Amino acid sequence: MSEYSRVYKDKPELWDEGLSFLAKVEYSGGNQRIIASGWHKRQIEFENQLVEFQDTATGESTIDLDEAQEKTVEIWDDVLAYEIEVALNAHHFEEAVATLSHLVEESLAKQLVESVSTMIQRVSANRSDAQLLDKQGNSIPSVDLLAQNLPARSGNPDEPLRSLHRWCRIFQLPNGTITLYEPLDVDQKQNLRWPHYCIWLNRGSEYYLRKSDVGNLLEAVEIPIKYEQYNLENWRIEFELWENQPFQIVTSGDSDVAARRLGIAQKEIGILSQFITTASLASRNLERRTKRNQIFLENPELLEMATKRLEELNRMINDGRMMLYRASELLANTAQSVQAVADQKNVEAAQRTNTFLTIASAIFFAPTLIISFYSMSIIGLNEQDHVPSSLMVLVLCIASVLLALVFVGVVTLVNKTLRLNRTTRKMVNKND
Repeated sequence: MSEYSRVYKDKPELWDEGLSFLAKVEYSGGNQRIIASGWHKRQIEFENQLVEFQDTATGESTIDLDEAQEKTVEIWDDVLAYEIEVALNAHHFEEAVATLSHLVEESLAKQLVESVSTMIQRVSANRSDAQLLDKQGNSIPSVDLLAQNLPARSGNPDEPLRSLHRWCRIFQLPNGTITLYEPLDVDQKQNLRWPHYCIWLNRGSEYYLRKSDVGNLLEAVEIPIKYEQYNLENWRIEFELWENQPFQIVTSGDSDVAARRLGIAQKEIGILSQFITTASLASRNLERRTKRNQIFLENPELLEMATKRLEELNRMINDGRMMLYRASELLANTAQSVQAVADQKNVEAAQRTNTFLTIASAIFFAPTLIISFYSMSIIGLNEQDHVPSSLMVLVLCIASVLLALVFVGVVTLVNKTLRLNRTTRKMVNKND
């Protein structure tokens, strides 16, 4: 089995084992380091063959971005700037608080993690989330974004189509950014296929091997937006593959197989349609945030990026809607064709049954009549009458059956000859 075929039901440890987070930190001396754990670390190694982590005594894995960097005893000591994203999991809340406590005060770290569970996930709600404050009473700006995951099937129609959405909250702090992804419930996890987790990690190996601008707010906010766009592109590929299914269904010679495949096609177009609906919600959410959220209003460069991305999102969503309209007509025509094939199959089956019953009735009509006649009580009333033996009656019945079979054969042969002659005349007339 391909590694890409592994799913949560069979391998839950790929996602649940250990707290999942990815951090990039910069120390006061200018050195930088990647720190990762859980699914993040496993996924990065799986997708980037050039990336090699070093395990630490405390359970995290690291990549030093300076060959001459002096190894510190504590990887979280003397951090000047940071960017970290955490995939929250109900089994690892305390670990998440402990990890964030290396970067902010423990009480604040607990507030940040707990705030995700009270997130208002209504894109049109006028009510704002409660503003978090640090010990000095300073507000901590944050923004909530929605993104989706539609894993590409690489043209494999046997792979189930999966879709998943996830909210994240991005915090802007004095020394960096913290992104917390909401935990997934049991039902949502059933849609997980390796290596996906509804979190964008297509940063490329350079991110894990080279220094960069650590703690950049624009990049932190842009990541879930780019992830939504990336999956909308996947959606288009999956839709184009889906469009081939109706034609394969129509050309299927087996009505039962066609009906089963039609059911799969209907389910998949439902998933694709729901994806576009959720993408509209994600776009609407982003639009409202650009008009009301402190992070966007106080950062012109961030607002410009979001506005541009929003236009691209809306264009892709509108294209998707038009494609779905086309799909609805195609699916309706396919359903009619499948029904017509099924009806024709039922008619042919009924005709075969009627033909069989007619032939059987014709064959056994004479024997039934003979047996009925010789079974009448009037035969043999006169002692001088000759009563036929059972053998004689049997011979008469067999003879009548043979005559009936000969008659049916002659009729069938005559009908076949007549059809052949009509077909030949039509071909001759067409050639003339």
